[in-house]
Amino acid sequence: MAMLMGMLVYLLRSNIAYFGICLGMILFFLVPLMAKSLSTGDTITIVGNFGYNLKLLLFPISFLFFSSLPKYDWGQNRTYRTFVWANFGLIITNILLGVIGVGYSQYNGPDGGIGGRGFFFAGNEVAGIFVLFSGTCWYLIRERGFTFKLLFFAFLLVLGILNASKTAVLGILLIIMLLEISLKFPRRLTLGKLLKYLAIPILATSIPFILYIGIKTTGLIERFSFFYQRMDLLTFILSGRNEMVEGALRFYPSDYTLWDYLFGLGSLEFLEMMGIYHGVAHSIEIDFFDLLFMNGWLGLGLVMGGYLLILFRSLFVPKAGLTGHMWAINLVLLLISFMAGHIFNSAMLGISLGFLNGLPVTMNKA
Repeated sequence: MAMLMGMLVYLLRSNIAYFGICLGMILFFLVPLMAKSLSTGDTITIVGNFGYNLKLLLFPISFLFFSSLPKYDWGQNRTYRTFVWANFGLIITNILLGVIGVGYSQYNGPDGGIGGRGFFFAGNEVAGIFVLFSGTCWYLIRERGFTFKLLFFAFLLVLGILNASKTAVLGILLIIMLLEISLKFPRRLTLGKLLKYLAIPILATSIPFILYIGIKTTGLIERFSFFYQRMDLLTFILSGRNEMVEGALRFYPSDYTLWDYLFGLGSLEFLEMMGIYHGVAHSIEIDFFDLLFMNGWLGLGLVMGGYLLILFRSLFVPKAGLTGHMWAINLVLLLISFMAGHIFNSAMLGISLGFLNGLPVTMNKA
């Protein structure tokens, strides 16, 4: 709340147009809650629902805040690199602490914890910030030698496996593929480049073997087997989230009013309904459906539309620029939001994602 207030005060003093946009988004999520509370007489859930909605606004507000900062040569300043590598180091430390039994495990298995997340309480949000900072660190070392990048790639895979997260492993694979593999074959082919391109299929074929060994070693293979034997392929991939969608659809067509269709039922009320109709008071953990059921079609359009605009903007940033990699990260995070959620409603991810997308620069090269 303090950071959010600070960003709003800065925008009020430096960019009144951006402040107006932020204020409009806040009122969009606050006024319907207040109107519904006055009409029903239920004032208990308004604070909890608005607190949830504020997390949805952290990314767009922080993006507007950092975009309004004076242009600066961040590529020649240590602040940017220090911020990225310090956060990456924090994530590494917590994953390793969780693996050795300090802090939280990602999952509880029959023989103990599976995977590690250390002192990150919201385990499902770790994959998002891991993908964000791992992809950015990969971009920062893009000019290093092939051997160094190969070792760093293997290190990222090991971290994703130790975190016991399918989305973390898939996310970093997709980002590196998008950033590294070029569709245009070079006109002049040196011996070093030839060896590099010959190594790509060898590395690609070895990835499944590395993943299998890592997953089996960490105990994640038992979790996969447990779910796969009891679920179809889609349910296995989505970890049962599609069944929660089916549970929500039992009351969505019948119990929602026109107001609820437009502005949503509210996060707390939706969880209560899920407990009644699905048996478990839990969110869907697929951002599209969580936004649809909790914030309605208008809330879904505002949040998803804003993200898509920023994604579209990142496609036109020069690829050699300081933030020239964010198009790939934004695209992969959008995919993750449809698989495991916790992207748009992640407080940890929102501010950092806004920083890396909105940072203005005078010199592009990092």
